Amino acid sequence: MRDWIYPTLIFVVFLYAMAFVLFYTYKGQTSYSGGKSRGSTTTLEKFRSEINKKIQ
Repeated sequence: MRDWIYPTLIFVVFLYAMAFVLFYTYKGQTSYSGGKSRGSTTTLEKFRSEINKKIQ
């Protein structure tokens, strides 16, 4: 009986850690859109002006 308790506990901890990582990875994808606004298309002119603002 002692032979399977330790591996089972380690496996449960592993599953818990993976669920934690997956939850926060998914939450991060939905809450942080990377500064993109939905529904708008970036034109070349807007992109160039933003790059020029960052350079100066």
